[in-house]
Amino acid sequence: MKKTKSSKILIITFLVIPVLHLLIFSYIPIISNVYLSFTDYRGTGVPKWVGLRNYRRLLTDPQYIMIFKNCLWYMVVAIPQLIFAFVLAVFVNGKFRGLNLFKSILIIPYLLNGVIVSTIFIIFFNNSGTLNTILEAIGLTGLKRQWLQSLKLVNPSIASISIWRYYGMNFIMFFGGLQTVPAELYEAAAVDGCSKWKEIRYISIPSIRNILFINILLSISGSIQVFEIPYIMMNGSNGTVTPVIQIQQSAFSDNRVGFAAALSIMVFIIVVIAVGLQSIVNKRGEEDFA
Repeated sequence: MKKTKSSKILIITFLVIPVLHLLIFSYIPIISNVYLSFTDYRGTGVPKWVGLRNYRRLLTDPQYIMIFKNCLWYMVVAIPQLIFAFVLAVFVNGKFRGLNLFKSILIIPYLLNGVIVSTIFIIFFNNSGTLNTILEAIGLTGLKRQWLQSLKLVNPSIASISIWRYYGMNFIMFFGGLQTVPAELYEAAAVDGCSKWKEIRYISIPSIRNILFINILLSISGSIQVFEIPYIMMNGSNGTVTPVIQIQQSAFSDNRVGFAAALSIMVFIIVVIAVGLQSIVNKRGEEDFA
């Protein structure tokens, strides 16, 4: 009996610190943030209750609707990013000489610091930079553009950086999943005369469905929460503001803490909805394949 009591006391003692950590650094700040989102708090003084005014402004003001539209570009470029990473993973699936070196080279862009990536692509998209120089060299001078100055091109240009930066990470995840698929399945499919497309459709994709789901989920949530590249490259100017950049500007530059809190709650809600919808689609897909 004494042993049982001492064991319970020991367990409770070890649980106290992580629980307190969660309360102090997670739950209390979240509750506080929800409360502040209904106020006109300016960072000092007593918060003034304004009800749904911050949310109403976010949903009706074209200026703030646009920052969510900017996220769509990052979602759009995630499609070719995932397709390219998956096709590459299928192509190199197996063992060959230099595979580890190949994987290491692909993962380098993901490991680079955001400042370095931004500097590389400021030079790349500059009016006299790498991209326009290449276009001129191959005789496509008519396609030269002011990539970072044009309101129509700046967001897709910056969003396209995600393809280069993240496809290596997606490839590693897809490749790792494909390596767990028994080779006998592909051998049996080959004996039955299945085409490569049928192997991918009926063996590869169902086998790594959960990994595909995780990659799509990360792409969606990343698109909503994108910050460092557009912030470092453009500081949110020329129509490149994203929700997180707007949160930073509202809270720290304009001292509109209440409005920033409301925007952060909106971002959180959108991510949760995206995750929920993706989970439903994934579950239905699993039932179809079952």
